[in-house]
Parts: sequence; structure tokens; C-alpha cells
Amino acid sequence: MLFPTHLKPAEPNTATSLENERRKATFSPNEMETFVFGKKKLETREKLLKMMRAEPEIFGMENFYHLSRVEKLDHCFKQELRLVQLLRRHTSILLFKNIEGTITKEDIMAFSGSFGPQGPYDLTRGMFIPTLEKQGTEEQKEVFLKPALDYRIIGCYAQTEMGHGSNIRSLETTATFVEETDEFEINSPTLTSTKWWIGSLGISSTHACVIAQLIVKGKNYGIFPFVVPIRSTVDHKPFPGVTVGDIGPKFGFNTMDNGFLSLDRVRIPRFNLLQRYITVSRNGAVTRPKNIDPRVTYGTMVEVRAHIASNMGEKLAKAVTVATRYTAVRRQFGEAGKPETPVLDYGIVQYRLIPLLAKAYAMLGMSVEFFEQYIKCTAAIASGDFSLLKEMHAVSCGLKRWSSETAVYGVDTCRHLCGGHGFSQFSGLNEFFTDIYPNIIWEGDNYVLAQQTTKYLVKAANGVSKGEEVEKNDTTNVMRQFANNGASNKGAYSWNNLSSKQVANNNSVLLDILAYRFVCMVNNMTERIHVKGESFEDLLVTSQQVCTAHSEYIVCLYFSRFINRLPSNSPLRPVLDLLFAVSALSFLTRNTGELYSLPESGQITSQLVTDLESEYLEKIKLLRPQA
Repeated sequence: MLFPTHLKPAEPNTATSLENERRKATFSPNEMETFVFGKKKLETREKLLKMMRAEPEIFGMENFYHLSRVEKLDHCFKQELRLVQLLRRHTSILLFKNIEGTITKEDIMAFSGSFGPQGPYDLTRGMFIPTLEKQGTEEQKEVFLKPALDYRIIGCYAQTEMGHGSNIRSLETTATFVEETDEFEINSPTLTSTKWWIGSLGISSTHACVIAQLIVKGKNYGIFPFVVPIRSTVDHKPFPGVTVGDIGPKFGFNTMDNGFLSLDRVRIPRFNLLQRYITVSRNGAVTRPKNIDPRVTYGTMVEVRAHIASNMGEKLAKAVTVATRYTAVRRQFGEAGKPETPVLDYGIVQYRLIPLLAKAYAMLGMSVEFFEQYIKCTAAIASGDFSLLKEMHAVSCGLKRWSSETAVYGVDTCRHLCGGHGFSQFSGLNEFFTDIYPNIIWEGDNYVLAQQTTKYLVKAANGVSKGEEVEKNDTTNVMRQFANNGASNKGAYSWNNLSSKQVANNNSVLLDILAYRFVCMVNNMTERIHVKGESFEDLLVTSQQVCTAHSEYIVCLYFSRFINRLPSNSPLRPVLDLLFAVSALSFLTRNTGELYSLPESGQITSQLVTDLESEYLEKIKLLRPQA
């Protein structure tokens, strides 16, 4: 049904309002986009948009909100099939350059991250394949990785069980070596050992990377990954002993076929134990390379957490874009006889939205630096150097927690900012919210991850305080800078004798205060445990606060490094520095009690705290014309 054509249009209309808003910007949006995402990513986006527009019957999404779950899955399977067809076309004519009508595996990852909902093959790309790449031998890669990259087999990462999620050391699935037949017997001995919530398993997977307790000659060696065929590649029927299926509709993320898996004494060749970091010989001798950190087998989880932290910035940016455009054209109240006031001009709307805009940029910038750190860590591990793994694990836990919570609750705030229209599915924000919500739960419950980060921080702080040899990294460097809460290094207080405005306008000083806050909080917790004898379990609430403070420092540290890639005279610098200041001040004023509780020697006075709150509100106003 169409609206009557004689209705008077709104004045000013939305297109004019948006154009007027964009004229206020003091920077080039195109230059900003190129800096934040990089030329290669933007070229990939245009390539994918061209592909989608050429085949709207497959890639069109205009009817998506009217589909049932089964119809959505069917829609996504059709997209997956077409993507694989285009990938294979590329592979078959790889000798040519700039091939029209083909895509690469990187293009498929970009499509999944930027356009459609996450499809049913996402976990074969995001977890199964990376595990084979990082934990398989060259021979195993030939057998398993090559067909996985060509989608001749579809895999999943079967770790979480009905009874165990965060406590992976207590997983119940067993892999017992049977020396007589040179096989492993994979068994789910209890109901609670059933693999549960496994993405890409419910319908899609032919193989599972099953995480199980390795048992050889009665001895348990801990958890390791085993490649287990679960469905035929001929007719897709489950193999004998395999009970597998889809767990059904969920709160969101319903284009992913999360499934269950129970294995009843299923036999697999000894070869199917991924053996880069452990080997079981024909006669049952178990060997491991020397100087291997046992946490290396958790590498897939660290990579996925790195991807979550990286992806959440784009997710939040989408929601902020919708809310910013809506509040810029939505008009309410104002002077009689004049156009009503854009909602975005109201201070309470700016207070809720503009910090999310700043954090979206902070997240995008942070993720570039973070992923480079992750790649550096994996390269070091490949050469036998595990010195970076401890901090990378701690930082990945903290940033996964911070970025997922910031994005999920930020998207929800954007829904609220759109008023009644935010309640409509056509805002895009409702399904968007439910689809990204699981990020605060999977790959480590956020409350548990905070404990892992804080345990590392407390151990490192205790070592620094005792003068022990502690690895040098971004975290321990500021622990040394503010050793004894800075009492022995008065020059560490870069904010001394500066006005609140000078502090708020200096990225380096804001970073120092963020560092000082988290170091003092860690030192306090360390003293309570190692001097006063309190248990870590009695300080679990404190551990959440410590983890948050550390993550906020790391976010701003990485964001500042990203900004500093620009020359000092870049026209993008002023607005990026403003975005940095809003992010940093939002972190510092989030809970001013943390600042008031810092040692008096640091001279974070109550007046400075109050003035920083005022500076924060002023910076938000300054960002309004740039939004």
C-alpha cells in the first residue's frame, strides 16, 4: 500500500538536514574512512557490493526481517554456496590478475563481517581452520586443512560441554589411546559431557575438532584437539556412534546452527590427534617439544577473542551511525514558528550518544594495534618464543570483555535513542542487538575472563614489587613507572601543576592518569593478597574493577598509537584527539570513587576530579558538530 502523493513533505526534509549536518565537519569523511579502515579494506568492500548488487536474488536482504529461522538459514546457505562457487572459480584461474566475478577467502571473511548476518560456515572459517593451521603438522594440514579451505569438508570447534564452559580443564569428553588398533576412542561418558552450543555443528559440519582429555596407558595428559569425522561427505548422515543435531531457536544469532554432539566410543586413527605440540607414538609414548608453554593449545581461543575485540568496533559503529543520523533528523520541541529542534542538539542525547561515537573510533583504532600485537605474538610462538603469550592472553581476555560489553550495551543505548522507531525491526538495531549479545558470554564468560586478567596483573605486580625479573611489556612498564604507587618516582606524575583543561587536552597525560589508576588498584589488591593474607576468591568483585581499569588503559594506549601514525599536521588529528579525549575522560569519570581512593601522593585532588567531569561534558559539546 502506497501513501497518498499529495501530502506536504517535511520541512526541512531529512536529506537537507543531513547535508547541513555534514557541512559542519572540519575533516574529510573519505580521508577518515581511508585512515581508519585502510585502502585495501575499502576496495574489498566495493568489490563485494558490486557482487551483491549483481545477484540480488541471492544476496538481497530486503525481506530478511519477515523470514522464519528456517528460512533465514536457507537464505544464508544459498549465500554460502554462491560464495564457495566464486571462490573455486578464483582458485581455478589463479594465474590471472584482477579476476572479475571471483572472490578470495579473505573476501568471504570480509563479507561475513561487514554485510550479511553471520552464516552457518563462519565457525569453520573462524575456529576449525585456524586450529588446523596452528596446531596441525604439515602432513595433517595436507589431509584436513586443504579440503577445509576448499569447503570439501566443513568443520567446527567442539569444546564447550553441557556441564562445562569456562572451566575447560574439567571437560569430560575423553580420548583414550587403544594401542592394539593404533586408534583413539572418543567418548562422551555422561549427559553433561555432551558438546553443546557448538557453532556450525547443528546442520553444517562434516568434521569436528573435538577438545578431549587425552588418556594414554591410564594417564591423563590434559585436553587436546582431535579431528573427528561426524557426518558422511557423501550423504551427510551421522556416522555410527555419533549423536548430533541443532539445539534450536535462540534469543538471537539464529542464522548460526549451534548444535550438540555426543560420541559413543567412536574410533579415530591416532593420526587425528593434532600433533604440533604433542605426539603419541605407535607404542603409546607421549612426547612434547621442549620449552612449550602449555597454554599454547588455547591459541584458537586467544585468536577468536582477538577477532571479537576487532569486530566489535565495526558492530558498534553501525549502530552509532543509525542513531546519529536518526537523532540528527528527528525533531522535537523548539520555538513557536520555527522548525523544531533536532534531538541531537539536546545535551542528554549528546551525553548518551557521543561517548559511544568516541568509543567506536577508539575500538576501531585499538583493534588495529591489538591485532598487530597478536600477529607478533603468534610469529614469536612459531619460532619457539613464548615470552609474549602471558600478556597476550591477559590482554585478549580483558579486551574481549571490554569490547563486547561496550558494543552490546552501546547498541542497546542506540536502540533507546531512536525512541519508538528503535523498537521496529526495520531500524536494524533489534536483531543486531540479539545477534551480537552472545559475545559477552562465549569464548569465556566475561566475569571469568576478568579473573584471568587480574590474576596475571597481581602476579606481575607482586614480582615487580619484589624486584624480581618480570617480562617487559606495556603492562609491566607502567607498573615499574608507578612502583610503590609512584612514591619513589615523583616525576611520574605528569599531571602535577597542570590545570584540568591542560590535562584534558594532553593525550599523554590522560594516559598517565589511566595507567596510575590501574596500577594503584592492582597494587592495592596485591597487598591484600600477599601481605594481608586475603584470598583471591574473596576479592572477585575487586578483580572485575581492576580488569576494567587495565583494559581502559590498554584501549587508550593502543588508540593513541593508532592516532600517532598520522603526521602531526594531519587535518584528521584534531577530531581524532577530541575522540581520544572523550573516550579517556569517560573512562576516568565512569566511577570517580576510583580516583578519590588513589593515594594522596598522586595529587589527584577532589577539585581536579570535579573539573575533569566538567571538561568531559565540554568535550562532548565540541564533538557535536563533527558527529
